[in-house]
Amino acid sequence: MALQKITDRIWMLPHDSFTDRPNLYYIRGDECSLAVDAGASPAHVADFYRAIEDVGFPMPDCTAITHWHWDHTFGLCAVQGDTIASAATCRQLEAVQQWAWDRTSMQRREHTGEDIAFCNMCIMREYAAKPEQIRVTLPKQALTQPLTLDLGGIQAVLTPCPSPHSEDALIIYIPEEKALLVGDADCEDYYQEAGMYQEEALHGWIQRITGLDFQHYLIGHGEPETKQQALDYLQSQLDECTGNAEPRKLVRAYRGDYIPKMRRNVGHAPLFISGCTVLLENEKGEILLQKRRDNGCWAPPGGAMNMGETAENAARREAWEEAGVVVGRMRLLGVYTGEDRYIYYPNGDVCYCTLITFVSNDYVGDPMQDTDEAVEHRFFAKDQLPDNLNPCDERSIRHWAAGITDVVCE
Repeated sequence: MALQKITDRIWMLPHDSFTDRPNLYYIRGDECSLAVDAGASPAHVADFYRAIEDVGFPMPDCTAITHWHWDHTFGLCAVQGDTIASAATCRQLEAVQQWAWDRTSMQRREHTGEDIAFCNMCIMREYAAKPEQIRVTLPKQALTQPLTLDLGGIQAVLTPCPSPHSEDALIIYIPEEKALLVGDADCEDYYQEAGMYQEEALHGWIQRITGLDFQHYLIGHGEPETKQQALDYLQSQLDECTGNAEPRKLVRAYRGDYIPKMRRNVGHAPLFISGCTVLLENEKGEILLQKRRDNGCWAPPGGAMNMGETAENAARREAWEEAGVVVGRMRLLGVYTGEDRYIYYPNGDVCYCTLITFVSNDYVGDPMQDTDEAVEHRFFAKDQLPDNLNPCDERSIRHWAAGITDVVCE
């Protein structure tokens, strides 16, 4: 992938949504150069440096880190030259240095709220299911106050500040190029706000960037925007926050653990839910099934969709949580409704589940055994399926075995 020119002095290596690699930026001065963000891995850094060499530029003398999240910092161990981040980012990375990098530890952190499933799935893709290769490194400089770097002919003003996305943000302002590099600062908060904006933080961010003179708004994931485009979008999100303040409180309260909280209100009464599963095919054309711990039946990895989640991401998350594998490209097999969609749980709970089933042969990782929800995972050929298929999944499994390629909706 090649560098893209943003201004006469600023270039960008574009983001990659598959592994969630962010944009990496290169700012060239007459005397030295600055990179913005260290990327997701040493491989990401190598791609960046190769692209810099291809256009004949010198390697960055310094790299500024916009915030602590893995996709912006796990490449630090491979970065050349000086590295700078906010003091808050350095403190957070000191904590991350203590984390163990294996599937069990990663999933345990999801349950405690230290990390989120989406990040861990992308990490597994980036590191080809070998997260033990991760080396978390600290920046060399920790900023508590703004710092101006003279790059020769242009300046870079580095300012630590809170943002809607994280408290440890560092923004980089290039006045001569009228450019503001913000990383993910204007995104929702997935750690503290369950993927939603916090009104006060968003309002403060809008005020902060409104007062700066810039034309180019350079973000972590996505295409560059103008100042007006950024402000229009952010203001629309703030209007939604303020105009729906009380309903949004309810959404935030139920978003992370909707079913358990609803159960406290309705007891065992039927809940209407959407479930997502994925039939994973190995190189032999067999599918992965798990022997469920609750009823002893065989079923694909799957579960209920969370509020605000897409069906595809729900299926990927369930495959990661239940089998420890990370799924890439998928195709839709079918959407299943009807009288056989009632689920009766051993504890007396009842659900009516619309099931959305995908098929994929694009995944990394070997299936885990003896997990919280499954006694074992095993691959089965089309003509050797077990007799005791989970009733709610049997139709979709039989359709796969019959070789149906048209999307089923019944």
